[in-house]
Amino acid sequence: MWRTFQGCQPKAERMGLKIDSFTNFAEFVIDAGKVTLGIQQRMQMDSLLRTQQNEVILQAVCALLNSGGGVIKAEIENKDYIYEIHGIGLDLPPVFRSNLDEMQQGNLFFLFVKSWDTEASGLRLATLCCNLYYRHETSTDVMDSQEALEFLNKKSRTLRALYDPNSLHSEEAQVGGHYETGTTAMAATLFGRVQLQYLERLYFTESLHVEFQMFSADPVQCIKEQLPKCVSAFANAEGGYVFFGVHDETHQVIGCEKEKISLPSLRESVNGCIRKLPVHHFCSQRHIIQYAIKCLEVHDKGTLRGYVFAVRVEPFCCAVFAKVPSSWQVKDNRVRQLATKEWVAWMMEADPDLSRFPEMVLARSLSYATPHSRTVCTHKNLECLKEMQKRHFSVSSDRIVYTPESVYKELFSQHKGLRDLINMEMRPISQGILIFSSSWAVDLGLQEKQSVVCDALLISQNNNPILYTVFKCDRDWKNYSITVAHSLKQRLVNTGGYTGRLCVIPLAFLLNPDKTVRPLCNSEVQIYPESYSLLTTQHMEALLQSLVIVLFGSRSFLSEELGSEVLNLLTDQQYELLSKDLRKTREMFVHGLTGSGKTMLALRIIEKIRNVFHCQASNILYICENQPLKKFVSRRNMFQAVTRKNFMKSDFGRIQHIIIDEAHNFHAEDGDWYRKAKAITQRERNRPGILWIFLDYFQTSHLCCSGLPPLSVQFPRTELTRVFRNADVIASYLQETMQNIRENPPPNIPPGSLVMCQEPKWTQGVPGNLEITEYPDLEGTVIYVADKCQLLWRNGYSPKDIAVLLFSRASEIEKYRDNLLLVLRRRRMSQLTEGSNPFILVRDALGALVDYIMLDSVHRFSGLERNIVFGIIPSAVEPTIYYNILFCLASRARYHLYILKVSV
Repeated sequence: MWRTFQGCQPKAERMGLKIDSFTNFAEFVIDAGKVTLGIQQRMQMDSLLRTQQNEVILQAVCALLNSGGGVIKAEIENKDYIYEIHGIGLDLPPVFRSNLDEMQQGNLFFLFVKSWDTEASGLRLATLCCNLYYRHETSTDVMDSQEALEFLNKKSRTLRALYDPNSLHSEEAQVGGHYETGTTAMAATLFGRVQLQYLERLYFTESLHVEFQMFSADPVQCIKEQLPKCVSAFANAEGGYVFFGVHDETHQVIGCEKEKISLPSLRESVNGCIRKLPVHHFCSQRHIIQYAIKCLEVHDKGTLRGYVFAVRVEPFCCAVFAKVPSSWQVKDNRVRQLATKEWVAWMMEADPDLSRFPEMVLARSLSYATPHSRTVCTHKNLECLKEMQKRHFSVSSDRIVYTPESVYKELFSQHKGLRDLINMEMRPISQGILIFSSSWAVDLGLQEKQSVVCDALLISQNNNPILYTVFKCDRDWKNYSITVAHSLKQRLVNTGGYTGRLCVIPLAFLLNPDKTVRPLCNSEVQIYPESYSLLTTQHMEALLQSLVIVLFGSRSFLSEELGSEVLNLLTDQQYELLSKDLRKTREMFVHGLTGSGKTMLALRIIEKIRNVFHCQASNILYICENQPLKKFVSRRNMFQAVTRKNFMKSDFGRIQHIIIDEAHNFHAEDGDWYRKAKAITQRERNRPGILWIFLDYFQTSHLCCSGLPPLSVQFPRTELTRVFRNADVIASYLQETMQNIRENPPPNIPPGSLVMCQEPKWTQGVPGNLEITEYPDLEGTVIYVADKCQLLWRNGYSPKDIAVLLFSRASEIEKYRDNLLLVLRRRRMSQLTEGSNPFILVRDALGALVDYIMLDSVHRFSGLERNIVFGIIPSAVEPTIYYNILFCLASRARYHLYILKVSV
């Protein structure tokens, strides 16, 4: 009888491995317990114990390879062991050995594990066994990781073709049924029989679709051990039969003696075994494993002697595993096994397709990094990663370079004795770079520690990287020093993608008020193998390029559109703004041109506020004018977000810090929002909060009083003048419009606010399209938009690329929406083909991240952007803000801009 079961995923087995948090290594240190070492010594061990110890070490190695590297610590059980004489004796895969270094310290043995290198291996993950099986001629074999990846990719491509009505290969991709000819047909006949004879010789052999298995002494255990492999292999291929109780060489029927078997128990064992097999789906149908089981009686001279147990397995649509892949990582400070779905997604992860964003290029690919690293992109007209490294962190061949100059000079002037300490520590170093920070913890997204004077990272030739931390007091220095050094090392590997051997040695010093200095931890520094030193200038520069990614990398707003997390590299202006000391810059006015990254920087500043001032989300307030932008940023869950109107209606007793975005949109009719915000942030006079305001006077598209203070008191003030958002033709139009605004400024914009201290720079080389047309009525405008949308969809764009923006009242927006939907659906139905989706949705800007055409007002779309923008402007627009509206409208479009001027 046929049975179908949904493959389910067993929980990862519990391990005895644990993270040792009490060592002086700035690393993940896994305690492997007691281990017998030495080649001869391990050969003399009990085989089961030897296997168990080896498995523990292998799992620890795998976990560290996938987690940025670390150290395995083991207590040597055989006291006479000497590493140089006896060797190790552990059975480690060759692919792992190149990532390992060993060291004995007394009765402790250390394995130093560097991060997995995706370029060297061609794989995203280290895996002990993928547990994905296939049939090769007459055998069932487990795939290695590379074979598994190829199999998964092929399955994924095949199923995409199957469900793509436009694919030329969709017919070839059909998943067929059982192919029963020759050996397979004879196996099907045998499967249909009721009775077999003892020692009967079968007239067919094992093949691609047939496997014979003999029962072991424990039939149920035999089923549990062998059946998952067989089911996985047959299901991943063309299906097949496995017969338990047939000799694989003589092809004779043996069976299992009836006294040793309970048919109900055996059936339940088979059903339970297959029911628990992990499966991974690429298809949407979520098919289940299909199989049938038969118990064939084995008779000997007319007497029931035993049974042959047969299982028929149908081909599976996607992938069937014998058990969860044996791949591990360190997460949440414990060693855990990856779930099947997680392992498949991680293994198959690739760089996102940037073809829709022609201005972006890869700065660091997933194929040339480490398991946790992300794709890093930069604008094609900006410096490449190596150029950025050489400009910010240049390595001199004959001296130690102190950098950044402004930081270390200020630190030396504020803290007497610091210069002497640093110079004394640098005397033995002939070449390298010393990178200062008032807090490397904050730079890495950790909480600031008040007792820290500064941190300085030394990267020098023939040495381990060292993180110096200078304290004002010696309370809880050790935890901070090791934590920051470990975090820095992890970020360099997991974010920066550094693939070499790496450690960061923490060194701590106490700087007393009388300028005397006392080392705090020099006697406790852990020793690393020589291979962990940066031996060449090339090693140093590679590490410094990873440091550039750590410091300048920021999550791109394109991540949602690309479907995976992507990092962009900050510009110098952006990085300088984020590097400001918040304790000394409590208020700031940031004048940023459209597309200069104001909203991204506002969110990054909030992250920094949380770490510097140890804040909760309830202590930080983000204010903007419009609901769509408020909804867009609220997904971060790092702060409270409100519109200006709601800000003026409510009290915010717990708020300490306020970030205001797109302040040029603000109105003052509900009250003096600036006075209220300043009063909130200055409630504690001895410890005022942060008030940063982001704005762009060019985007002021109303005639009301904005409520911003006079330009003369907007101090301190900084400017963001590097613009990245728009295609060349749109950027040129924006520059022309800016000049028109300067020549015809609205009366509510203060004099001098449209003059930038630095000349704006617009990135070039991005193709795009700009069309400006006039229509006498609404009907012609809507038809034009609908026809253009159809053309754009045929060229690969989707509804979520498109925004239709109007300078209109809410009632007119509803009228446009209804008319646009009607025309779009008529055209969609007239072009409908099999597999097409006739439904088009048009929503307002509150659905900024969903797959809809967005239709809303220019005002409500402030702070957002889309690839394609249609702007509909009536002739009745107030002339004094006409150019400002054009500027706001055009600045929202990345590549295609259509401005429609309507006479009515």
